[in-house]
Amino acid sequence: MTKPDPWRLSLEDGSDSLSERVVTALQRRILLGEIPLGSWLRHGKLADEFGISRTPVREALRILAAQGIVTISRNKGAHVNGQSRRSIREIGEVRAELEGFAAALAADRIDDQQVERLTEAWREFRNRAEGLDGDLAELWIESNEEFHSAVLDASGNEQLSVTIGELRRRLPHNISYGAYAGNSRLIARNLDEHEAIAQAIIGQDADLARRLMAEHIRASIDATVRWVERVAVGTPRR
Repeated sequence: MTKPDPWRLSLEDGSDSLSERVVTALQRRILLGEIPLGSWLRHGKLADEFGISRTPVREALRILAAQGIVTISRNKGAHVNGQSRRSIREIGEVRAELEGFAAALAADRIDDQQVERLTEAWREFRNRAEGLDGDLAELWIESNEEFHSAVLDASGNEQLSVTIGELRRRLPHNISYGAYAGNSRLIARNLDEHEAIAQAIIGQDADLARRLMAEHIRASIDATVRWVERVAVGTPRR
């Protein structure tokens, strides 16, 4: 039986717009080499593949073009430029600093309701994952999204949220699941990092929260780059 693709499942539900979920799915395929650099993406073919109209596909390709991942040519479609590993690392470096700053602000500004939301984000994943037989993709993506969104909301800085949101559109943070899939040790470590960050924020230790979040993002980016490299050369997962 074929395992479900978490990025394809994300087309069916979630808080992002349909076009943004198409963007995430296409970004992942380009990163993995499933869509080769230099190839052409056709609106009609993508619409048929995803089972949607051409309108969200057209908007998704415009988003990818703004990110420099594709170049749109009239009457031809979108030419795939790709997202280099250097770009992934550079985006990760910026995200690490900004999300670290968000965690530090959250440590000073978080209220009781936000504390509960932050705690539940990692606690619910741990509780639901125990004894779960099967793929953790959807559960991890849901938990990861909620945790990082909770920290960002608790920071209370709208401009910071907008800036980090733009970086996430260029490289979705949930795309790192590919590096964790099938490796319970890495998933557990990722969850432990979430718990440590949450405790630092709740304990109002801004410096520690900032450092732990930055390290967490860097570890995620490193794992993503290694995963992309491994898939690119066809090296089996260890």
